[in-house]
Amino acid sequence: MSYAIDFGTSNTVVARWNSVTEQPEIITLPGLSLRSAPNPGLIPSLLYVEEAVKEQVWVGQQVCDRGLDIQSDPRFFRSFKRGIGSTVQGFLPELEGQTISFEQVGTWFCNRSFSRCKPPILIFKTL
Repeated sequence: MSYAIDFGTSNTVVARWNSVTEQPEIITLPGLSLRSAPNPGLIPSLLYVEEAVKEQVWVGQQVCDRGLDIQSDPRFFRSFKRGIGSTVQGFLPELEGQTISFEQVGTWFCNRSFSRCKPPILIFKTL
């Protein structure tokens, strides 16, 4: 099965090719996707770090549903895609003694989001 991922700054969309209908279809990931008709299953590109060392994070709509999308909270990340691969990282918090990078936030987001697809989408870490 073929998948396409639009990892956006504000929202992320996962689609797959339906070989029966010969059409693409957007996948709604329960608990992660924002469902508001008539829009497709958009996943807000948000992440909240509950505990960095244990890699316990909330992603997508989970962040909003739990009221964790507080801009002043250093555990809340949005618009992190812009920082991935950038030589200027700006302010990034240290959580539980671990310095957080935009690449780490992006990895957590992708791993938590796309592992729910059936079959799972493989995410490769950069070295």
